[in-house]
Amino acid sequence: MAAYLIHEALVCVWGAVFLKKGLWDNQADRQKKALFTAVCFGQMFLLSCFRSQIGFDYFMYSKGFLLMDMEGFSSLSYLDWEVGFVVFTKVIGLFTNNILVYHGIISALCLFAWAYFIFRYSKNVWLSIILFQNLYFFYLNMNFLRQALAISISLFAWPFLKERKFWKFLAIVIAASLFHTTALILIPLYFLVRFTPGAGLCLLYGYGLLFFYISSEGILNLLTMVFHEEYANSVFLQGMSPLYGVLPVLLAGAALFFRGQLLQAVGKEGDYLTGMLFFSAFCMVMMTRHAILERLSYYSWAYAVIALPCLVEGVRTSGIKPLFLRGTKAGMNQGLLQPHYQKQAVAVLLGIVGLSMLYHIFGMLENVHGVFPYQWIFAG
Repeated sequence: MAAYLIHEALVCVWGAVFLKKGLWDNQADRQKKALFTAVCFGQMFLLSCFRSQIGFDYFMYSKGFLLMDMEGFSSLSYLDWEVGFVVFTKVIGLFTNNILVYHGIISALCLFAWAYFIFRYSKNVWLSIILFQNLYFFYLNMNFLRQALAISISLFAWPFLKERKFWKFLAIVIAASLFHTTALILIPLYFLVRFTPGAGLCLLYGYGLLFFYISSEGILNLLTMVFHEEYANSVFLQGMSPLYGVLPVLLAGAALFFRGQLLQAVGKEGDYLTGMLFFSAFCMVMMTRHAILERLSYYSWAYAVIALPCLVEGVRTSGIKPLFLRGTKAGMNQGLLQPHYQKQAVAVLLGIVGLSMLYHIFGMLENVHGVFPYQWIFAG
C-alpha cells in the first residue's frame, strides 16, 4: 500500500508546488497545469510499467501475449477476446516479445488518454487526478487491460456527446468496443443523459433497480447458458460488498442537489455529467447483487473525475444559498459574497477528497483489482 499512498502524497506536494492557489480553484496557469499533469501521470506510468505480477488478470494477459506472438497473424481470434485487442497485441508482438514492454505500452496509451481528458476538460486537475486514483481507475489500468483500453478510447467521445454529434460519438464507441464489447453501453447512455435530472430520473432508476432485484438471477442464468458459459455459477454472479455502492449514490445525490451550481459552471453539460453519475450509481448498486455488472459502470463512472471538479467550480462562482434566499434575485454585492463562496467551495472539495479517500482505503483493504501490495520488478 505504501507505494500508492506515497504517490498520492506526492500529487499533493506537486499540486502545492505547481498550482498553489489552483489547488482550490480553476485559476492556475495553463502551462503549470500541463507540467503538473505530466509529472503526476509520469509517476503513475513508472508504477504501472515496472510492476511485477500484480493485477488479477496479469498472468492471463501475459500468457495471451506470448501465445499470440508465437501464432502470428494466421488467426485473429483468441479465447473470447475482441478482434481489436487481438490485432493490437499481435502488432506489438512484431517488435518485441518482452512482457514488460507489452504492459508498458498499454499503460502509456491508457494513461496518456486519461491525462489528456483531465487536462482538457477538468475544472480542477489536482482534484481529478486524486479522484483518478481514489476511484480505482489507476488500478483498473493494471488489471482489466482490454477494458482499460476501451475506456481510454471512449473518453474521446465526450466532446461529441455534449455537442450531440451522434455519428462521431458512435464511431468512437464502436472503436472502443473492438477492445471490449461493454463499451457499447455508451450508446443507450447517449440518450439516457438527456433526461433532466430530478424526481422523474430518480423514479426511473428506482423502478429499474426494483425490476433488476426481482428478475436478475433468472436473466443472467439464461444469458450464461448462451453466452460466456464460463461465468455460470461463478464468483462473477455473486454480489460484492454494499459499501462499493455507497459513494456513487452519495455523489449522484450531490450532483442533483448542486444542479444549479453545475449548470452555472458548465451549462447543459452539467446535466449530462449528472446523468452519468446516476447511471454509475445504478450499476454499482446492481453489482452488490451480481459482481459482473461492475464492468458496465466504468464508462459512466469515469466522468465522476471531471463532474466533481465542475461541481466545486460551480460552488466557487455561485455559492450555496440558504433555503430562504433560493429563487430570489439577490441584490447583494457579489464581490462581497465571493470570499464566502470560496470557503464553501474549499469545504465541498475537502468533503469530496475525504469521502473518496475512505473509498480508496476500503478498496486497498479489499485488494481491489489485485494490485495490493505493490510489487515491482526489482524486488528480490
